[in-house]
Amino acid sequence: MERRDYEFVLGLVSSFFGQKHIQKRFQVIENKPITGWEIWFQVEFSVFLEDQLEDSLAWWDREFQYSIDRRKARHREHMAIDFVFRKKRAALDQYIALEIKQNTSVKSCIRGMMEDTCKISLVKASHDDLRSMWTLGVHPVVEETELNEIINEYADHFNVRLNNNCIESHPIKGTGFSYTLF
Repeated sequence: MERRDYEFVLGLVSSFFGQKHIQKRFQVIENKPITGWEIWFQVEFSVFLEDQLEDSLAWWDREFQYSIDRRKARHREHMAIDFVFRKKRAALDQYIALEIKQNTSVKSCIRGMMEDTCKISLVKASHDDLRSMWTLGVHPVVEETELNEIINEYADHFNVRLNNNCIESHPIKGTGFSYTLF
């Protein structure tokens, strides 16, 4: 199930980044240089997910609130997950979570992705409706070996176990950005 969910999410994000108008906007962000565009990105991705309701998605929500285990995080009771969605023909109570990060520093982006991965582990065990969780990062293009070293460094630092078959990074066409999913 994990690999199927990963391929499903990878398909969604690949289709999203394959859109010409999204590529053009990333060119503008890169050339101007515009900062603080994570909210814009989430709005664009929301519109994209809404369009997927006809084909592959049954439901989606943004900033979905979950209760967290107070034994693990005493400072708060709830947290918001960037996106939660359900595939068509999936069980009604089985959702996929997606956290999104963007940064002009590859290291900062990957670190933020690992922090989000840890954050999701705080969801109360009673919320067993999350069947899988993924993190998407948008950052400058770097060599694959350098990216893998950064991912492994932060996975070790945060004690996060990643499935090597579920880590990919691809350039966003016509830009110096790439996206990484794990």
